[in-house]
Amino acid sequence: MDSVSFFWSFVKMLASLAMVIGLMIGALYLVKRYFHKSPAAADSASVIRIVASHHLGPKNSLVLVDVLGQLVLLGVSGQQIANLTAITDPVARELLNRMRAGEGLPGPADSFSRCRSLLRGIGQGRKDR
Repeated sequence: MDSVSFFWSFVKMLASLAMVIGLMIGALYLVKRYFHKSPAAADSASVIRIVASHHLGPKNSLVLVDVLGQLVLLGVSGQQIANLTAITDPVARELLNRMRAGEGLPGPADSFSRCRSLLRGIGQGRKDR
């Protein structure tokens, strides 16, 4: 008789645990959906936007910031933030706009394909001999 009551107590405990975990997941979903503002939505109306960042090491990074339409490259470390340069080159701004649109950069991928085709041409030239 004790084994039967132990089994049902175990089943009740598992059901209670499943309900508590389900409530926690549901609460997390509601908090994320209704109370959490995504960074993209927060940046769309902001005057200052972080365009890109690149981590160089622990507590060191480069950050490209758009402030009222001006692009500024900042060096960020654990102790300070340094203004490295302002990007005013129209070609660089156009490349950045392409990256934002999802077109990507034409540089390394095209260079790689050119090198690959060049190597294939060399290989075919040796086969012809």
